[in-house]
Amino acid sequence: MSTVVMAGLCHSTAPLSLLERVAVPVSRRADVLSAVCAAGFDEVVLLTTCSRTEIYAAGGASADLLVDVLAALAGDASDAVRRTATVRVGDEVPPHLFSVTSCLASRVIGEPEIRSQVRAAFREACAADVTGGVLGELFSAAVQVATRVHRETELGSTTRSLGCRAVDLGLGGTKPAPEVLVVGSGRMAATAVSHLRRLGHRPGVVARDHGRAVQLAGASGARRLSDLVGLMETADVVICATSASEPLLTVEDVRRATAGRPDSLVLVDLSVPRNVEPAVADVEGVRVIDLEAMHDPAVDATLVQSVAQAEALVRTSARKHRDHLAARRVGPVIAAMRRGIEAECLEAISGPATATVSPEDLVRVARVVAGRVAHAPTMAARAAAAAGDDAAILAICMAFDVTLTPEMVGLGTPAHEQSPA
Repeated sequence: MSTVVMAGLCHSTAPLSLLERVAVPVSRRADVLSAVCAAGFDEVVLLTTCSRTEIYAAGGASADLLVDVLAALAGDASDAVRRTATVRVGDEVPPHLFSVTSCLASRVIGEPEIRSQVRAAFREACAADVTGGVLGELFSAAVQVATRVHRETELGSTTRSLGCRAVDLGLGGTKPAPEVLVVGSGRMAATAVSHLRRLGHRPGVVARDHGRAVQLAGASGARRLSDLVGLMETADVVICATSASEPLLTVEDVRRATAGRPDSLVLVDLSVPRNVEPAVADVEGVRVIDLEAMHDPAVDATLVQSVAQAEALVRTSARKHRDHLAARRVGPVIAAMRRGIEAECLEAISGPATATVSPEDLVRVARVVAGRVAHAPTMAARAAAAAGDDAAILAICMAFDVTLTPEMVGLGTPAHEQSPA
């Protein structure tokens, strides 16, 4: 069984300035996937969002090689990546991925976008033909857990998301009927537009894809990206949510747009890399809110209870996933044990007294008896595999005269202790 490893950076351990350095645009993701495979892994999935960049891999090399790939993305910040990156191996990986996918490790706990982002990451890996059964089973289980969390807890009915949080922070302290612009046309921008409308605002939408902007804001509210600086001259709040690799708003742009205006301008930046040049925060009359201000812990009593329920589901699901894999590792031992018991049962019941019984019926009886006899040692073998108890597995093999074959070697070792294949 292949060992699963993960290396990555996220908002809880790395500053935004470092997350920007390892953010992977769509155009470069195939190259990163190829680099991981070239490092010696059979399977890889790259999960990259505005809050994290994580590489999941299986089938070969050390997790340290994943850190090397991340460090290479960061250029002259590679040493900071090596100091900051988190590495997880074997049994540590599923509970982390389950928690991430279930929106328990997000800047805004309960935000729904991450489940779709995890799905998209796995689809990208499939399209690049760099993943298979090991990560396929892991990511499928993660999405299933997240779906249960969504359905069985209040986290599924909340409007908590980065897009909503951006709107709430951006509108705080502004005049009663502010003019709001949303820059972008993707999922996050759409969430912000929907929340603004629920609050009674009619935002304009600025995007490269004018057709998509029309879909979000109507023909009267859609604006072209080339008009952004001019539109900021009268806007009160601008929410940026694009995937641009370079800042859309520079210090010069903002100074030109705010020259002589009496009111302040609020710029909310949801993007990684940032859409708003960091130095814009020093421009007089401008307030910049970036992702590091988005943290919104679940403090409401109902949400606290929902988070506890979700965490319990994650723990239970991770344990079941671990036990499932352990049972599969010890499967050849169990199969050999059952074959031996069936053969002994068939030999014991065959003879002159059963001469009138068909061979097929004798085999069926032997299987029924063998199943009952094998139940207890089967469960013991699975429990031993889950605990990594090699001695117990060897004892079962000796008790039932099972000869260890090459495919059984190491089957009792937990995933996090196995040597890479």
